[in-house]
Amino acid sequence: MPSQPSADVAAEPPVIPLRLDGEPLQTAEDVARYLGVEVSAMLLILYKAPDHERYRHFEIPKRSGGMRRISAPHGLLREMQDKLHVDFKQLYEAHPRAHGFIEKRSIATNAGDHIGKRWVLNVDLVDFFPTINFGRVRGLFMKPPFEMAPAAATVCAQIVTYRNGLPQGAPTSPVLSNFIAATLDRRLLRLARQSKLAYSRYADDITFSTNLAQFPPAIAIREQIPGGGFKVVAGDALEQAITASGFAINGNKVRIQGHGVQQSVTGLVVNARINVERERIRRIRAMLHAWEKFGLDAAAAEHFAKYRTSRRRVRRAHGAAFRNIVYGQLSFVRMIRGADDPVFLKLCSKVLDLDPNPSKFIRQMVFGADDFDIFISHAREDKALIGRPIHEACERYGLKAFLDEEHIGWGESFTKKINTALGAARTVVAIVSSNSVDKEWPILEINTALALEVSGDKRVVPVMVGKPDLSKLPLIRGKNWLVWDDDPERIARELKNLIKPPPAGTGETAKMAPTAPNQQPQSPPPATTPPAGPWDAAPSGPRPVTEPAPPRSWLAQLFRNK
Repeated sequence: MPSQPSADVAAEPPVIPLRLDGEPLQTAEDVARYLGVEVSAMLLILYKAPDHERYRHFEIPKRSGGMRRISAPHGLLREMQDKLHVDFKQLYEAHPRAHGFIEKRSIATNAGDHIGKRWVLNVDLVDFFPTINFGRVRGLFMKPPFEMAPAAATVCAQIVTYRNGLPQGAPTSPVLSNFIAATLDRRLLRLARQSKLAYSRYADDITFSTNLAQFPPAIAIREQIPGGGFKVVAGDALEQAITASGFAINGNKVRIQGHGVQQSVTGLVVNARINVERERIRRIRAMLHAWEKFGLDAAAAEHFAKYRTSRRRVRRAHGAAFRNIVYGQLSFVRMIRGADDPVFLKLCSKVLDLDPNPSKFIRQMVFGADDFDIFISHAREDKALIGRPIHEACERYGLKAFLDEEHIGWGESFTKKINTALGAARTVVAIVSSNSVDKEWPILEINTALALEVSGDKRVVPVMVGKPDLSKLPLIRGKNWLVWDDDPERIARELKNLIKPPPAGTGETAKMAPTAPNQQPQSPPPATTPPAGPWDAAPSGPRPVTEPAPPRSWLAQLFRNK
């Protein structure tokens, strides 16, 4: 049994956020001591340092158009804000109708209360973060749960505000906005219950919904516009509740949506279920079409020229950034529609066709693929005596190896599973025997993997069985290979050292040196007999003119040839 602590040994007191020796912060010195910084350095960065030593500024595009200015802290100021951010999150008790910047809540949970409603009302607040000024933050810090003395509250408010408001880009701003907006949430929830409405808030985006025949006029009304038409404006009760909470309504962003049109909440469609907007899917397809038609870099240049106003950002745009945006959009679709959604999977398959080195995220998503260390390519006749023993030995050595019989279940598409696993694995173990060189499918697998190795996207380790005819495998000539000697344990050890080499200084070294990605295959002498020895290479010679060019996509190549 574990020993019990002695009764005369005092237990350490629990750590309470924003307390020093168990007491609320009182002075600037207390704040500096709590944050672990010199008080002189803290005061210098807050009151004397120039702006560029505290914040860097840039712009990002808004979803609704225009640009949003971001002020991101750096240096000592960022370190202090990071520390405070952790404490603020521990102290914040989330309101049940607040969904922004809260763990396990998102735009999806925010939209969940408004599915299938007759009416949905969206209201935006003006300058949400900047409206939360220094005085409001200082007052917050002097109340529970912070209970700071005025001097400490002043310094902490100075740390987290910029130009008399919460800066967009500071780690502390989101959670502090929820603290300040707690009064707003209480007022609006009370108002919603009185009017038989559902209410939720995501940052500055407020939503009400109902199945009533008419929307309550205390919340929103339609006003006739001179010259014809109508506009939706906030009702008196809603206006008063928001103003009393220290915020203001953006009159240009008040809209009500009936069930006969597409209803959206924080960018998600809620008519029948939570879904992404059609425009997002069309935009992803357009990006993939541009990637396919013009190439990655040209598609990136066109995209950033359209969606970035800064010339400097356009000049610096490159294919990798565009690729990340595509992957980010796909991640969003997956979060909302699910990993098994056919639209999502079709988009992922298109990316696999375009990207020669797809991310782990894409590889795992398409057809439910696993991520493998090794793909074992073999002929059916070699499975029992060679493929399966190598697979079992690899598993014993901690290598995740794909073998068709182990990972393709009843009713699953053989072609899709093979294609996806081959793309997922970074190392292909090619069992080269008299059986495999006479079969179309093993030859296709091996040649595809060898071609991708030339471009640096795969590593191929041939396991030579006997003395097969290599005339159908021009890319394998000149490579290093392992010779099969009925010892799968040795093969697994060699692969272990190659894929997961031992740490430096252990005295172990890898016995195999992988072929360099750009090494050119070479012709063997007239005889096709493999050289003797457990790990050797064929003699060099002129490069065969029949070498196929690497396919643009392993997935497309395999589908075309299957």
